Parts: sequence; structure tokens; C-alpha cells
Amino acid sequence: MTNSVVLPCYNPEVLLNVYSDEFSDLARNAHEAHLLGPWLIARAAESEGADITWFSRAIFLATLNDVQVLFWDVRANEAAVGAKIATHKLFTHRFLDRANVPKPRYSVVYSAQGAVKFAAKVGGAVVVKPIKGTRGRGVAIGLESKEDITKAYEQAKSSIGVLVEEQVKGTEYRFFVLGDEVLSVLGKTPAHVLGDGSLSVSELVDAKNELRALNPRLMTSLIPKDDVVEQNLAKQGLAWDSIPAEGQEVVLRHEANISLGADSFDATDSVPDIAKKAAIEAVAAIPGLDWAGVDVIVDTSTESAPAAYIIEVNTGPGIGGHHFPMRGAPRDLATPLWRRAYEKQKALGGQFSIAPIHASLPELCQRLVSIEGKVQGVGFRKWLRREAAALNVQGWVRNRKDGTVQAVLKGDRAKVEQLLGKLHFGPKAASVAKVSIAQHSRELTHPGFIVMKTR
Repeated sequence: MTNSVVLPCYNPEVLLNVYSDEFSDLARNAHEAHLLGPWLIARAAESEGADITWFSRAIFLATLNDVQVLFWDVRANEAAVGAKIATHKLFTHRFLDRANVPKPRYSVVYSAQGAVKFAAKVGGAVVVKPIKGTRGRGVAIGLESKEDITKAYEQAKSSIGVLVEEQVKGTEYRFFVLGDEVLSVLGKTPAHVLGDGSLSVSELVDAKNELRALNPRLMTSLIPKDDVVEQNLAKQGLAWDSIPAEGQEVVLRHEANISLGADSFDATDSVPDIAKKAAIEAVAAIPGLDWAGVDVIVDTSTESAPAAYIIEVNTGPGIGGHHFPMRGAPRDLATPLWRRAYEKQKALGGQFSIAPIHASLPELCQRLVSIEGKVQGVGFRKWLRREAAALNVQGWVRNRKDGTVQAVLKGDRAKVEQLLGKLHFGPKAASVAKVSIAQHSRELTHPGFIVMKTR
């Protein structure tokens, strides 16, 4: 539930959501232990009777009626091949081509000269992207000059080339597609404030940030008071202490980036059907995908013939923004996403093999564990000691001369189960190939959890 409020920095006709209810308070406090998207899905599963076991901030297991569903962020049991395709922009383009999904013209180039040549061919601005990658890393937009294109190419280049796309006109939205339905569309507007004739720019930004701090999604994305904003103010003849006239829009940044203070708004009911159709077709074009976030440029400059262009398919999209938009109706994605994942896993037989599920474990248990893979020289023992301490699990860990890591875990059954599940992931530099678990009866001779010498 949300309330609405009119801030002095906003047009009175535009209401901003205030998330002051109990659920929003829980969501704000969840940030320290969990990512927002997985937490929302876990809450939805719990509300329908599922038991939840967390393995990390982003990974949890939901068990209901002997059906186990493992979530990593917002991904569950979609085909791994589909997720892999979506991170490779050239492969994504080719599958979209096969399905005749509308998108910008593109070319893969292997030199800065090739990128400049393609820009001349399209006769306008281009976008330069690394072929592999996520979250917009290395992407440069609005490039027209040879110098800018060359610089962007150098930043994005790799042995498999660089993707150059025609920059199409319109407004970018994030569509969340589940099966054959668009559940939500989120829009973004660059950071700005509206004057009221009495507050300074600095005070207007503070007022807006107070409201963002209540938003579980935007609380970590306040409008920064940095040099970029100061330069943009100067271009408008303003400074931090300037008092804009009532209704005067003050542009703080030009990029519609939520982490840099952009507003988010629900646009589900306002985007044209042709754009929703294109987003659904884009997800269907990638083998094995059942849900994804799709970035779509929507051009409504010709009202009688709107156009849509697929920019990207994201298999790990954040859903928090849809649940907590700054303006417009919140959309519950967690519940239908959980239900779809549950029904899919149920149809597959429900159970699968995962280390933390050991029905025979007593309430207080002790296990000897052997971990194989890239687990030495990557901080694995220190990581395990921290995780064990956080869960109040006793024991020890040591490197072995055969390249494996060995550990003994002792404690409450549920806590040991949780730590066993985390072993499959480990620290970022590690790569766990196999975890073997056996009973262990020898008593520990020390309290807590220690790192022992190699043996």
C-alpha cells in the first residue's frame, strides 16, 4: 500500500508515492541481509506456505508440498542456455532476427574505422556496446563524431568484436514479461526538480531526497549533489542557492539513470500495444526463457503509427522498481513469478539434488565436508570462517595438500544446512566443482570456528 503526497518540488498535479506502510518498512530493513528482488519473491512464497532457506543475499530455496524451487536473484528454472544467449548481445540480435522482432539496425565491427563507417551508413547517432556483458557496462550512446565513436570503440573492444547500433528515437522503458503477458512497464525521467518560488535548488533536492529515502528501491539512489549537477545548473543560469520560479523545471542530470537520481514511474497502461507485443515476442525468441526484463524504445511521435524497438533482453532484471515506483501504481511481480516457477518445478517432479537438503540430519549435527575445485588461494577459508560465525556454526577449515579444502561443521541442523548450501557458491574468486559430505563423530576441542594448518 502507498500514500501520495505533493512535495513543494513537484507540480501539484503530479502525486509522488510515499511508502510508509508496514510492508515497505520491512522492505527497507531487508536491504542489509538480502537483495530486494529475491526478498520480495521469498516473501510471496512464504505468504503461500513455503519454507525459505537463504544461502546468500541473492540465493534462496523455497519448499512447498515437497516441491523445491531454487532462486538466484529473480531467476529460477528458466533454461540456462536462454540466460547465456541474453548476455551475448550478438546472439540475442540473431535470435531476434529469426523471429522478425523489431530492433535497431546493427553491425559487428572489429576496428574503430568500421564503427565510424557504420555510423556514416545509418546517417545519424549510434550506440556502441561490448558484445558480452550486462547492466549497461561499457555502453555509450548518442555518438556522432569520429572522435567519440573511436573512444567508445576502444572502451568496448574485445577479441569477438564490438556491437554498433543505430540510435533510434523515442523513450526507453523497461517491460517485465512473464510468458505471454506484460506484467509491468517502468519508465524513467532524468533527475530534476520543479520550483515553487520559495525554496532554493539545494532545498528542493533535499525535499525530494527525503521522499526517495522512504522508497525501498530508491533509498540507496538519492540525487547526488555533485559537480555534474553543478555544471548542469550553471548552464541554466542557476546555482545551489538559486530560487527557481514556481513551476520552473530544473534539470539536474540528463541520463535517465535511477542510481543517479532519476524518477521511476509506472507506464503499464499508457504504452501502446505494439510495444507490449514486441516485448513478448522478444522473450519468446530466446530459447527457454519464460520471463525477462526487456528494454524497449517506444516512438509515439506519429500518434497514428507508434513504433517499438527492442534494445536489450535482461534475464536478471530488478523487480523492486516495479513494486515501488516513485509515481503511479505499484505492480506485484513477485507473486506471479513465484507461482510460475513453482508450477514449472512441480511439473518437472518437484525435487532436485542440492546439498542443504538432508532429511536425516538430527537437530544438532556435525559433518565432515570436502570441497573440490578452485578453492585454494582464493580466500575460501576466511570466507567460510565469516559465514560460520554469522550462523553460529562451530568447527574448523583447512587446505589439504591434494588441492581440496576440508572442514568440519557443527551446530543447529537448520544453520548447518544453510552453510552447506552456501558452500556451492563461496567467495567470488572461487569455483566449486564438488562438495562431499560425511558423518563426523570426533568431538571438537575448541570453541568457535578456526582456520587450521594445511595437512
